[in-house]
Amino acid sequence: MTDEQTSDNRYLHLVRQDCPLPPGTHVVIYCRDSGGEEQDRSVQQQIDTAREYCQHHNLVVDRVYVDEARVSSNTDKRNQLQEMLLDLHRSFRLIHDRYKREKAVQESPFGVIFWKSNRLGRDSIEATHIKTDLRLRGVTIIDLVTSANTGNAAIDALIEAFQQWQDEQALDEISQNAKRGLAQLVGTRDNDPQFLEYNPTWQSTGAYLGLKPGVVPLGFKGERIQIGVYKRKKGRNSGEARIVQRIVPDPETWERCRLAWEMRHNGASFGEIHQALQLFKNLNSYNAFFGNEIYTGKFHFGDKVYEDFVPAMIPQEWFDAEQKRRAERGRKAKGKPMDRRMEPRRVASEYLLSGLIYCGHNDGEEHPMNVESIPAKKGTRGKYAFFICNTMKNSRGQACQAKRIGTRSLDQTVIDNLLAHILTIGNLRPLAENIARSLTERSQDAETRIKALEDKLDDVQKSINNIMDAIEKMGYATHLQQRYDTRKREEAELIGELATLNALHATPKQIKNISGELLEEWIQFMRDALESGDRALARRVIQQFVAKIVIKEGTGILYYTFPFPDDLYMPSYGKVDLRGFEPLTSTVRL
Repeated sequence: MTDEQTSDNRYLHLVRQDCPLPPGTHVVIYCRDSGGEEQDRSVQQQIDTAREYCQHHNLVVDRVYVDEARVSSNTDKRNQLQEMLLDLHRSFRLIHDRYKREKAVQESPFGVIFWKSNRLGRDSIEATHIKTDLRLRGVTIIDLVTSANTGNAAIDALIEAFQQWQDEQALDEISQNAKRGLAQLVGTRDNDPQFLEYNPTWQSTGAYLGLKPGVVPLGFKGERIQIGVYKRKKGRNSGEARIVQRIVPDPETWERCRLAWEMRHNGASFGEIHQALQLFKNLNSYNAFFGNEIYTGKFHFGDKVYEDFVPAMIPQEWFDAEQKRRAERGRKAKGKPMDRRMEPRRVASEYLLSGLIYCGHNDGEEHPMNVESIPAKKGTRGKYAFFICNTMKNSRGQACQAKRIGTRSLDQTVIDNLLAHILTIGNLRPLAENIARSLTERSQDAETRIKALEDKLDDVQKSINNIMDAIEKMGYATHLQQRYDTRKREEAELIGELATLNALHATPKQIKNISGELLEEWIQFMRDALESGDRALARRVIQQFVAKIVIKEGTGILYYTFPFPDDLYMPSYGKVDLRGFEPLTSTVRL
């Protein structure tokens, strides 16, 4: 090396002086910074240092991979790191035999140079995985600011493990600091003194401001609001206004989102909702939408749930019911049994009875029957859809010899049975009586609770008036303002509870109408649904009353499901004549 080259080496004294690779070895360099203002070495300095190191030890640089300004503890967003690993995977295969691996390192050495261990990953498991993978391929890893290459593998491993632990501790500290700051932000209420200092005209109620970091959920919009100023001792933001994001209902999308939830609660599929409302570009986005509890007004942050964080779009019951359906479907993904009627394919199925039909051909056994179809043949036949026993199909007729059943004829038979024997005033009046009895009990309970809440609200409002009198006499005082804010918050909560209870309370006239006009209207609605072309609506009506249908030798037993456990009024099942359901011949058109 010439004197001129030596004089240009500005960084060599900062890094390790040894080199585990022989002169002439090819290497790649990986550099990264997280975009912070006080990085221990910028990317360009890392590159310069690594090149000086390679020049000093006569190493040949094949390529430099650089990831800049990405604040993240996970490598998914480090495109250049992923590209480097893919390139190395293509060039070097895994060598599981230790002696063959050591021989490859000696005969065909290759190295990866990085500044220090957290350039690959601060999570110890991830960093260890990456390094182990490279070493299993015979690639030598050179950490420029560590001496973890003593020649003793055990000592080197201990040094490296300690460095990884340090890096992970640093990441944990950064993460905890960030979470603490965000938690303080999320929990800010509109009576916060610092907030009111910069928003003096704000009508304080003690409610959350709705300060949510990150993406704004559909149905809401972000508003920029000042909550203070930056008070750092140094830095470019010191003294500047602290502007944050507050989420509020978006009048342009709020009602559409609420309608989507209502459709979902009534049994609509993602496809039906998407076709009607077009909330997202594709169906995949609806999964996250219907899993976000913020639409009930709650916000989950860390280990805490913030109640009434934002105005509620839907009742909590709607959200809970949807999550129950999702959990049921998740059982299928794990190979566990689930309610067949809740399977996604059956929910979206065009067939009315999908998931309800069982084969009872073998005594003492019930096998699910699924829908299959034979395509139409022009000029000869139409499309023929039928239910077929799973056991019969899978065993090729050995374990069960049940015949297949046409869907169209079976659908009509079940609908006719419901119209003739179930959806009548005489049969459903006992159901109305049970509903009326339950509604009466609930109303009586609501009356008792309403009276108690009204008394409590009266006390709170008297306290508010007394505090106002004290403020008029004594003038403004911080402790009086705090007591006033607390009482106003209690008043708002009580008024909200009263509104809910009043909605639950039914008058005697409303209860009486359940077994009269309202019952007739409900029955007529269900009859119209069964006879209309709306397959999804008809399917929901059938599932309200039919638990399952067991098919056996041309007859079937229809099992009813009622929302009250009283068999005095009607049997829990009825026989259905299914004779003549043999498959249609090829000469008959549908």
